Amino acid sequence: MQPKIKVKQNYTPNDVGLFIGVHHNTIKNWIKGKQVIAFQTVGGHYRVPRGEVARLIKDHGLPVPEELQGSMGLVYVVDDDVLIRKTIEDTLESTYEISSFSNGFDALMQMGRLKPDLLILDIFMPGIDGFALVKKIRQDEKLSDIQVLGMSGKGISFSQAIEAGFDDFYDKKDGLLSLLEKVKGFLGSS
Repeated sequence: MQPKIKVKQNYTPNDVGLFIGVHHNTIKNWIKGKQVIAFQTVGGHYRVPRGEVARLIKDHGLPVPEELQGSMGLVYVVDDDVLIRKTIEDTLESTYEISSFSNGFDALMQMGRLKPDLLILDIFMPGIDGFALVKKIRQDEKLSDIQVLGMSGKGISFSQAIEAGFDDFYDKKDGLLSLLEKVKGFLGSS
């Protein structure tokens, strides 16, 4: 019988080890050997996205617990361009739960009620722009751990976005496949 572990989007190596019955150091070695997809927190701790945990459990011939099934996470998409918002929604909605907003203020208000697992945030918008919103999120104790993917089509570099507080950056000119891969990197896929 598998242990009951709290439902979340990203799991520690210890959590993953408990799911499949191996020591957490084994999971860390698999991560280092690129056998398991994971990311590191700012503090240097490994986290394994929920979808990757489900894949690992399946690969070991074990039943996937109910809490690891279903939508792979809640994604907020914030862009003032309705066509871009709709295109991103259509691309992601089969795997993720999507809420979209035309401005940063509305998204911030909703985050106070329900935190997303990932925020895809246009950097240049009227009113509160992406730089101001990510700064506000990083300064708020209740929101600071939200993963934020900045996006723009207007000459922002990856290093500028990271320096501003974004976890990753997507150039709109790179196409939707690039965006999808980045989202999978944060949340996994079914």
